[in-house]
Amino acid sequence: MSEINARDLKEIKSEDDVFELYLGAGTDSKAGIEVEITFFDPETMNQMSLAQNKVLKNAAQARLPGSDWLHNEPTGEILEIVSKAGYPHEIRDVLRDTNDKIKIVTDKAADIGLKRSYFQELPDKTGKELLAHIVEGGDRYQVMYWPYREDMTDIVTYFAVCKSNQFSVSHKDPQHLMDNVRRLYFMAPFLFLLTDNSSGFNQGKPFTGHQGMMHRTSLGDRGGVLPYIFTAGSGEDFIRAHIDTVMNNPLFMHYDENATLTRIPSGTWHSFNDLRDRGLNTANNYFLAQSLLWPDVQIAQLKDSDGNITGHRYEPRMFGVGIHQHQTGFLITTALAFKPAFAGAVDALLEEYGFDTGDLETARENLEAAYSAAQNHNGKFFDIIFGTGTMAEFAKDFANLMETAHIGDGLDDELEPLLSICRTGCTDGKVNRVLFPTLEETLEFQKSYDSDIFEDPNSCAHMIFEKQVERKSGRACSNLAA
Repeated sequence: MSEINARDLKEIKSEDDVFELYLGAGTDSKAGIEVEITFFDPETMNQMSLAQNKVLKNAAQARLPGSDWLHNEPTGEILEIVSKAGYPHEIRDVLRDTNDKIKIVTDKAADIGLKRSYFQELPDKTGKELLAHIVEGGDRYQVMYWPYREDMTDIVTYFAVCKSNQFSVSHKDPQHLMDNVRRLYFMAPFLFLLTDNSSGFNQGKPFTGHQGMMHRTSLGDRGGVLPYIFTAGSGEDFIRAHIDTVMNNPLFMHYDENATLTRIPSGTWHSFNDLRDRGLNTANNYFLAQSLLWPDVQIAQLKDSDGNITGHRYEPRMFGVGIHQHQTGFLITTALAFKPAFAGAVDALLEEYGFDTGDLETARENLEAAYSAAQNHNGKFFDIIFGTGTMAEFAKDFANLMETAHIGDGLDDELEPLLSICRTGCTDGKVNRVLFPTLEETLEFQKSYDSDIFEDPNSCAHMIFEKQVERKSGRACSNLAA
């Protein structure tokens, strides 16, 4: 979650007071990666404790001092790695920086007897178990999570159970912002499944759909798809609609007259606009309200080294966590943002599948159907509808565009997992369900797998376990019936 400057008491009277902060970075546009990694004790199979979290974070941070690159999340089993931000010509540098940081943390974890989860979740752990270990040191975590409001149970369970990769892009201008956010939403059901590395279990119980998409429904209007991508006629319209949504977002906490974060009683909600009568329409509450929106593509602030907000970025959040996912998602996100010819080709492909910016009502209907099909795929994975075609067909077409777009970039190896998954349909989540059909088998693999598997992020589960899948099922992964 984005940190808020509680002492920023500037009065926000209207959209005019914040509008310029959304206008973009121009030629200074950059992109970066955030990776949420979950750790556990392979001897006890317990999640990383709060005490172990402190030891691991301090030990890893000491290996690379002088930069704020390792963050806590609300629950103690997670550490979030933050890459440096890079310009379009620095994509390889950002990937290298991310991989180096992942190795530092995982090596230090091994030193203290911990292991990262192979899966993007801890398959057997419930939200209640994870929420019993809230990280200290931030008023926001304590106010929101400990104890959490009764009517917030489903929301905080989502944040505890589900992990993801996020990619930040400081957009060039308002049109660049809207075009990319809209494009990412049209692709979201596909991106969720493409990078899925879940087991077949949600909080210890069998689950046949997409776990993260299911839990995100608990966010209601705070999550999912921003509705104004279907109504905004320009980038400026999109920004105005976003600011209006922020100002009317129902809050369950706010900063009071003393800049103290205050919980609102269960069942009660106050928007930023509601706080005007009390003189609390301040910058700290505006940016708090913005940070309490969690759509699949979030709009979040950019800050300088002193914590002052200097602009905004967009952050797609629909990518799973695993061996290759941080690379796969970053290559997609940055290509869409920084390669205009590729972005135009993807727009044309999306239009072929019924996601046409010239007919946004039909696009909305197709997207709702695709979201439902992906969330409830029931073991079908890519063998579901995607607009006017199937996701399997779209995946192959998209792979061809990605491969062409990166000719000469020196990223052939990094593209291999994406191309393999798109052309075979063998997502990591699909392979996991073939190899580990029971919770006992899932946990046994979790306990015994060789952590060196993460040393090569240019691999996916299908590339690593192709022979095992065929041996266990009698067929190649791509030939498995839905």
